[in-house]
Amino acid sequence: MRKLVIFSLTMVLCIIGYLFTVNPNVSVIGAHYDGSTAQIIVNKLPLTDSNKINWWQENQNEILKKNNIPTGDKIPFLIVIYAFGDGYQVEGKEDRLCFSDIKPPKNCIDKKILMVIWHTRDGGAKYQF
Repeated sequence: MRKLVIFSLTMVLCIIGYLFTVNPNVSVIGAHYDGSTAQIIVNKLPLTDSNKINWWQENQNEILKKNNIPTGDKIPFLIVIYAFGDGYQVEGKEDRLCFSDIKPPKNCIDKKILMVIWHTRDGGAKYQF
């Protein structure tokens, strides 16, 4: 009985450790830029805050360039990463974020913010989850 408990506990700890260390396959669904802020839509982000930051730091240049968002010293002050959720939807009466660069009626997403990146004047970045 004791061996079974130890084995079960070990398996649970291994699964939890795996979930915290493995980065999920993040897909960028879309990106929108209005001249001052950027909104990036993804399917999901890694589980931990540190893995989210690492993912952003490793992929930000590619994401910004691919979506025609300025990089370097012209990078947007504010970048918000949203969950795609149920996809693009009609605005309706819900509190949704709508994009003018997508033809209505399905040009809105639910406002499920996964991460916010604030760029500071000294070139640094602050993250909010």
